[in-house]
Amino acid sequence: MKKYESNVLQDPGEIAAYCDVLRSEKLGSYLEIGSKFGGSLWPAANALPKGSRIVSVDMPNGTKAWKDSQPALLECIKELKAAGYDASVIWGDSGSEDVIAQVAALGPFDAVLIDADHRMPGVTRDWSVYGAMSRKLVAFHDIAWRRAPDWHGTRIDVPEFWNSVKGEYRHQEIKLCPTGKNNGIGVLWKN
Repeated sequence: MKKYESNVLQDPGEIAAYCDVLRSEKLGSYLEIGSKFGGSLWPAANALPKGSRIVSVDMPNGTKAWKDSQPALLECIKELKAAGYDASVIWGDSGSEDVIAQVAALGPFDAVLIDADHRMPGVTRDWSVYGAMSRKLVAFHDIAWRRAPDWHGTRIDVPEFWNSVKGEYRHQEIKLCPTGKNNGIGVLWKN
């Protein structure tokens, strides 16, 4: 099994349900902000028809927690290209002007998944910038995440952000974690 298939950081049922939404919408382009190993990018891309434009944005050389994610994501992009997709990756911080310009040059997109900076300023910025590049759907990962009392990691403000915007749109919440406190994918329809 390839690393991008085995290092899926989403609940398998949630990503499967999300891919069902993508298939039902008959999309032809997809942008993922924050792909790590490619574990969600791979199934999401494969939910779209061959020839679709697939763009990933991620940090070069991984992150503090996942330093080895870049080779897996590169392999994922290579395999998507071999399967007939117009796939590419843009390396850098999703908030940098250079990255935003590179993504905009490839857009607009039918669907966007936002899963990068999980702090309120970052997720708000990504929604403002990349949500505007979507014609149909904008999805967010970690809408159901609740920090444990002993959590000392990076803030996860996505649930608060999600609750502040979802009421303005037709939306679907995909929450299948058996503990009810992890992951979750929220999908907004823009029209």
